[in-house]
Amino acid sequence: MPARSDGSGHSDIISVLQDMGLTENESRVYILLLEHGSMTAQDILNYLPLRQPQLYDVTAGLERKGFINILLGRPKKYEAIDPEAVVEAREQILNRNREYFLNWANIAIQNRHEKTALINAKNIKSVINNSIELINNANETLEIETTWELYTYIRDPIIRKLKGGCRIEIMFFGNDIKTEMIKNEFSGMEIDVKYIMPGQFFAVISDETNSVFMPRGVAMNINMERYGYIIKDRDMSWFITHNFFTGWYRAMEILKMPLIRPYKYSSQRILIGDLKGLNGININGVLDGSFRLTGKRFHEQGSITGINLDSDVINFVFETKNGKFTVGGYDSQLEDVIMRYFNIN
Repeated sequence: MPARSDGSGHSDIISVLQDMGLTENESRVYILLLEHGSMTAQDILNYLPLRQPQLYDVTAGLERKGFINILLGRPKKYEAIDPEAVVEAREQILNRNREYFLNWANIAIQNRHEKTALINAKNIKSVINNSIELINNANETLEIETTWELYTYIRDPIIRKLKGGCRIEIMFFGNDIKTEMIKNEFSGMEIDVKYIMPGQFFAVISDETNSVFMPRGVAMNINMERYGYIIKDRDMSWFITHNFFTGWYRAMEILKMPLIRPYKYSSQRILIGDLKGLNGININGVLDGSFRLTGKRFHEQGSITGINLDSDVINFVFETKNGKFTVGGYDSQLEDVIMRYFNIN
């Protein structure tokens, strides 16, 4: 009699099959059939610790989901359908249903009224799915701090946004980062990439308004159930944004997007970063924003002549024919003007 096995050596494959809609027991039976070929119910029971009624429920589920065939005879046998055929069939079903589901979901989202500021993402799938959602929804800027392992989960939407003209800054951390690997990954792309050690956190920040956050220790520990937070609030996300840029300004540069003129900045923090890399500052342009104390609109032509940069104060000096002004970002507390955008002439 064959040695009994619970399939514990296939935990990664079982997890993948569960993502495809199988239960744990269905996954174990399908794996067994792939490894051994067609088997009777008794053959399967010799390998797996299942009761016979359980097995019949499992095989019925596998047949209904399109993973096995039941071969008629005495006794009946079960055989696994070719994995490529299974995957292709499920992709066709998904593609057929995707448009219907997305249309319905978008209407439902537009019609709902409540907005939750802080959401607990209790597992890595939730963190990644919400990160992809923020990336897809970004209009102008993305700031991302990540390990290489977590980057691989969100790579494709990042590249799509990059090709669509979104300004993206990625800061890697972790011991597995190689400079040449990063340069090859983004070869020919206009993107800003840096490396920081030991790193601060995993974060995806969309338009400096919404964010996903995971503590550094959690992000780097692949052997634990990882969790994070989805922050749908500009004030709370700005705290993550501020800390991201505090690290960004001192991180090691790997790739730098060339400054293209004319260029419109919607992020005061990104503008500061570009100015920091220039030798001598005297950038002409139009600044649009509002006076911090009165809220009245500020819209003037002038020149950026200096920057002030430390852990608490991040601003630049803007000189016009009407005077000299300090310019801050969304959380301005000391500056004269809150920047909305800056157009380089």
